[in-house]
Amino acid sequence: MLFGVEGLQLTDVQAGPDGTLEVWAVTDYPAAAACPDCQAVSARRHDTVLARPRDVRRAGDPVAVCWVKSRWKCDAPGCDRKTFTEWLPQVPPRCRLTARLREQAGAEVSERGITPAEAARHAGISWPVAHDAFAAAAGPVLEQAPAPVAHLGIDEHRRGRPRWRIDEQTGEYLLLADRWHTCFFDLSGDQGLLGQVEGRTADDAAYWLAQATPAWRDAVRVVAIDMCSIYASAVRRMLPGAQIAVDLFHVVHLAVKMTGDVRRRVVRGKYGRRGRSGDPEYGIKNLLVRNLEHLAPAQFAKVTGILQADAAGQEIAAAWIGKEKLRHALNLRARVTGSAPCERAVRDRLFAFYDWCAQNDDIPELLSLARTISRWEDEIVCAVLTGVTNATSESLNRLAKLEARLAYGFRNPANQRRRVRIACTRGIRRRSRTATPKRAHPVTGPKPHPG
Repeated sequence: MLFGVEGLQLTDVQAGPDGTLEVWAVTDYPAAAACPDCQAVSARRHDTVLARPRDVRRAGDPVAVCWVKSRWKCDAPGCDRKTFTEWLPQVPPRCRLTARLREQAGAEVSERGITPAEAARHAGISWPVAHDAFAAAAGPVLEQAPAPVAHLGIDEHRRGRPRWRIDEQTGEYLLLADRWHTCFFDLSGDQGLLGQVEGRTADDAAYWLAQATPAWRDAVRVVAIDMCSIYASAVRRMLPGAQIAVDLFHVVHLAVKMTGDVRRRVVRGKYGRRGRSGDPEYGIKNLLVRNLEHLAPAQFAKVTGILQADAAGQEIAAAWIGKEKLRHALNLRARVTGSAPCERAVRDRLFAFYDWCAQNDDIPELLSLARTISRWEDEIVCAVLTGVTNATSESLNRLAKLEARLAYGFRNPANQRRRVRIACTRGIRRRSRTATPKRAHPVTGPKPHPG
């Protein structure tokens, strides 16, 4: 009972000088003498053999199992097997390690998040055995069909470095393969990463969506993507009833980048070089990327004082005001205001942004931003009204990058998708195991005094 392997009866336990615990056992399992082919129980013992299956550690120390088992003869008519050795549920035929050691190695990778190499070193087994144990443990989890989702997130993840070759004639580098994965996330539930497909084209994304049932595709109401026309095309093709929402973080990022591009261009034209620490415009570069409402009065006065000094500063100020006008429209979302936004109000503020860009049409970066926002206006309005973002997708992408860093890169795309998905659903499985239902505790009277 202490050893915990059903069918083994311990006869002796010895502790070696190196800390290894040597356990001697014999078979105590009635079905161990059954032939693996015909299932007939034999009564003729042919020989006695010594098996040393690997087992789990005891308090960190290795355990050497010495199993003295019998070899039986099969006398069943029509059975081609002549002899066979005893077996147990924990140690099946032709298996050189216990089932609990295999399950522990698989759980170490799938639940703890360590690599198969580290699990193999701890268990004293080879990497292929540890990886097969992990694949067997992850298979039942990943083979489950995803439940319907209302909000779907789509994002790309670089699965490896691009591959290049040198053109012999020109000496230039030519791109051979740019390895990406397209990932699908559950933004409204707790399923995490739903699946991955190799590549990041519209056909790749549409292929994964086509594998789902029509009922599952009809349940999707909003799809959150980056400002990527490839994924928008796949969504319109496979999910015609779903709305597309652009992640507003990338919209603000474009506006911030536009402000920085204008500042760098103006500084180079004013001084004939890039900005330096002594330049006034260089001293406020970090203040220009901050939100207007987060600036202290002294910081706001510093920015306005420098930008109003000359024509170059006024051009930077126009770009900065354009960024804040765009943010003013995005701030109508319920997470900021605390109330449901109105579509008319969002479009009115976007019109004010377009009007400001038209008044300052001599700034090419500002016009380029206005054209981009106008192309994605419906998707931006949908993101403001629904409040759906790709924040969950970005956080799970961080886990995918961490998994690739722990593995020092992947060579097998299928293995990478398995490892990444099991890592992106690990926290959800832990919460489901530890969560306890809340029960009401009615109070019928005052609590008794402890004294």
